Amino acid sequence: MFKLVSVFLLVLIRCFPVMASEYQVERFALVIGNQAYAAAPLKHAENDARQIASALESIDFQVTTLLNLDKSSLTRDVSVFFKQVQESNSPAKLVLFFYAGHAMQINQANYLIPIGLAFETQEQLLNNLYDLSELFAHMHSNKDVQHVVILDACRNNPFGQGIKSPGLASIKAPTGTIIAYATEPGGIASDGRDGNGIYTKHLLKHIEQNMTVEALFKKVRKGVARETHNRQIPWEHSSLVGQVYLNPPPNLDLPDIVVF
Repeated sequence: MFKLVSVFLLVLIRCFPVMASEYQVERFALVIGNQAYAAAPLKHAENDARQIASALESIDFQVTTLLNLDKSSLTRDVSVFFKQVQESNSPAKLVLFFYAGHAMQINQANYLIPIGLAFETQEQLLNNLYDLSELFAHMHSNKDVQHVVILDACRNNPFGQGIKSPGLASIKAPTGTIIAYATEPGGIASDGRDGNGIYTKHLLKHIEQNMTVEALFKKVRKGVARETHNRQIPWEHSSLVGQVYLNPPPNLDLPDIVVF
């Protein structure tokens, strides 16, 4: 019996590297911080982006960090990033998109607000915003990829000029995606006082922990709600089809081992 067990364990050990490698996930992150707005500059978006990027690098994400992008740069750099993801030969991929900056909704469509925006009419405004549907189109082009989209972007309307923008609209996440908002649809998020936006501050507390993204965002929601006395309640929409970890627990990918 002892000899039989020894043979079984030897076979298991020899097979294990193959089994484990099949579960490896290549992780990519695009982190953007837009702060230097002429009309309504933000306090912490650049720092938010840098610290999130650093935290993701510490848990083995391949991170691209971009700051203060105008419309053409934003459009180009997002496209370049997703092309790099698509060119990876990894059989399993996780892509995280983080944005700190101004954003707005117009007619239930959500837009990121680039730096250096100039317009005289609403048509010109729409042409110079970054429509989030463009981001989701890139995601659709990457098959068999799980996506995490984090928008610390539901700030005040930076324009005035009669343009109404009550936070961001609720949008449906593409299949295999979770979208995390700094506050509920139509709500306004705080830029914070302590070097980070309030949402990012609490995200940084937990982002490196070994838990699913759903558990992670619940912890963030609890912290933000407590700090703001329920004035800001983070919110998510998910269509993930499996368990997703930003930082997988040790031995998560190991097969169950029979105990004799």
